[in-house]
Amino acid sequence: MRKYLAARKIKVTNLDYFTFINSFFFLMIAILFYYDRFIELRGAAYIHEYFIYATVIFATIFLFWYKFRHLQVNTAILLLIELTIFMHFSGAFIEIDGRILYEHRLFHIRYDKFVHLFNSMIATSLTLYLFRKRGLHLNDFVLFVAIMTVLGLGAVVEIVEFAVALTVQNNGVGSYNNNMLDLLANLIGSVITVLLYRYLFSRHVTDPNK
Repeated sequence: MRKYLAARKIKVTNLDYFTFINSFFFLMIAILFYYDRFIELRGAAYIHEYFIYATVIFATIFLFWYKFRHLQVNTAILLLIELTIFMHFSGAFIEIDGRILYEHRLFHIRYDKFVHLFNSMIATSLTLYLFRKRGLHLNDFVLFVAIMTVLGLGAVVEIVEFAVALTVQNNGVGSYNNNMLDLLANLIGSVITVLLYRYLFSRHVTDPNK
């Protein structure tokens, strides 16, 4: 396969492998486990909610790959993204005392808020990484733009959940308060990452291609 791709001058990046592997595993999990799990927890009458979420996830994976497929993304960044994916599926599949992890709280904070916090930290790191790849100097204004970018992406997720709330009865989206806490967790995670970059990491960053 590699010889074939080399002969046709097709450059395969680690992002190609990352996208293919995660798409494959997500498809297998969705077919073999997640579908039955959704039916068990939510009921067959609301299965279109399952397909909405599955479609959005696949579209996100494809758009991310299509936009940045030409880049050789730092492997550490991809591993961190992989960790966010693992955290999400852990919340949906791991049970403790008869309840899934997403329903548990740590220090009176629901598990999903920690997922939002960590996801926004990784999303902000990836945004800064891509900005550097584009040759942008990460001054305070660009760092602010990075935070707004991540908040915007998080808002898109909440809009999708709002669409589900409008179209699916007895959905699992949660209240307006829950959505705002999701956005707040995104903001906190993004600000933490920017502050870490601004005061700890920036002095060690010299080459935008690393």
